[in-house]
Amino acid sequence: MEVYLETGETITAHNLRTQAFPPRYQPLWLGLDYTSRQALYDRIDLRVELMLQQGLLEEIRQLLASGIPAACTAMQAIGYKEFLSAMEGKSSPEAAADQVRQASRHYAKRQLTWFKRNKNIHWLTRTADTSPEEILERARQLAVESDK
Repeated sequence: MEVYLETGETITAHNLRTQAFPPRYQPLWLGLDYTSRQALYDRIDLRVELMLQQGLLEEIRQLLASGIPAACTAMQAIGYKEFLSAMEGKSSPEAAADQVRQASRHYAKRQLTWFKRNKNIHWLTRTADTSPEEILERARQLAVESDK
């Protein structure tokens, strides 16, 4: 609707017209993956634990207390909906945390599957002995190389 109001064109017509121009920029696509799926799952598990330690349950309580409805779209995000169920007594907090871990793993797998279709992505693969600094350095190298 916004495109039509701003340009007087349908989104289809607008996209066709703008795609006729050469791109102004050449994007550098970077993807991060792990050599071991278990390493990714371990990171997801750690993230769930950190979310809980940093007050996820209190955040949910405050959102509900402020009038945010439990059925709103934002509260259906991974991490919120599972703990909402636990807060309603439909499951235990431990079961909710397990559900968050599992839902996050499924989501990560779907993301990787979707991104792997993009042949322009330069994959940065993290092994057990690769530091975040090494990954960042490799990304910087790719950025410099793509600028040439």
